[in-house]
Amino acid sequence: MNTPAPEKRRVKVSSGSLPSSKIASLAASHPFSQQLDVVFPSDPRLLEVLGGLETVYGKAKIRLGDVLNHADIFATDSGKESDPVIVCSNEPDEEDMWCIDPRGHLTISVATESYQRLGLLGKKLPFKNQHDRHVIDIPLQKNTQSVANQAKRKKNLENWDERRESELGKGAGLWNVVYCANEKAEVTTPFQESKQVRVRCKIGEFNYMHVPTLSLRPRPEGLSKRKSKGQTIREENDDLLEDWDLRVESLFEWIGMACLGAQRLRVNDRVEPYVALYEPPQPSEMQNVTHLQWCGLLSPTFIDRVIHTISSNLLRGITSTSTTPFVGITCHALCSSPISYIPYTTSATGALQKPPSVPLKLPRKDGEDTWSLIIERSVSNAVDIKMDGDNNSDGDSARLEWCLAESLGQWDARWG
Repeated sequence: MNTPAPEKRRVKVSSGSLPSSKIASLAASHPFSQQLDVVFPSDPRLLEVLGGLETVYGKAKIRLGDVLNHADIFATDSGKESDPVIVCSNEPDEEDMWCIDPRGHLTISVATESYQRLGLLGKKLPFKNQHDRHVIDIPLQKNTQSVANQAKRKKNLENWDERRESELGKGAGLWNVVYCANEKAEVTTPFQESKQVRVRCKIGEFNYMHVPTLSLRPRPEGLSKRKSKGQTIREENDDLLEDWDLRVESLFEWIGMACLGAQRLRVNDRVEPYVALYEPPQPSEMQNVTHLQWCGLLSPTFIDRVIHTISSNLLRGITSTSTTPFVGITCHALCSSPISYIPYTTSATGALQKPPSVPLKLPRKDGEDTWSLIIERSVSNAVDIKMDGDNNSDGDSARLEWCLAESLGQWDARWG
């Protein structure tokens, strides 16, 4: 039997201290998310703060022509003071997909037949065996295109709506979509048959688990250079790098297994060594673990709220169940969206700067696009405090260290 080779995946790991521009833009850079998991050593106070967080998204039907007729609803600037409307088509058996991201761009990913009939200019996907698929980018802001071009695009999308209705039947040509908007202001136009879905936190408690003691550190420098007898000698810190990589790998493995409530993490687990073998990261201690989960279309604003709530409470020391308290956050993208990553940058004031373009990808329901973030509260001793100029009454200074792992499947041009 010929077993297919596993899909190629790429992983990128980065680390640092808060505040960080990368973490500040993390939620906004991933506009379409469908699941958020949070794990931490059990603490009733942190559970109370996080367990009450909830959000709302909508399910509706819509015509693509109506998107252009009401473009002003979607063409809002993303920022901390606004909640742009984001939309993604949600057709279970449809190979053509589209979305409206927080930049106010309508992105349509279509197969060859639809592309030829649609009559709009797009880009080919740059992946092997996927050149027959095209991506069409339509900015919805005013004055971004000529009046004639706007009219042509609108007419072509309306014709597509009509063809779908003639092929699928009256009323069946409407696109099923999921969308997020400002939670305080319900958006109905141009949606039809709209209904709200409230997303509440699911809580799991796991007792007597191996919980690692973290102590996050920056990744060691890989290479150093010095000159000797006119030649450059490259000295690699192989052991340090290997130890750091293995340590970080084991921590993220623990986070993933904790999200699953894996039996292997239990202190009283008796595993058959011929069936499965797992050693938790060391050092570790026995503690209870809390797992929180939100499922649905989760807006960047909500995910940013969760990250901010965690970091602010860790910094205040609300979690005191271990010497180095930490929280693990894992987020899964809605991979059926034609856009899953926007490479925002931040200005000196912290405002998000829109990129000129976004990386192309193949939308598919079984794709891989996940990030996992560990935030740890680290305590500096009195010597460190004196150097930093911080005078805490208890003699300790808390700071937050973070480590981020991003996992990406194939047919995504984000990393080339």
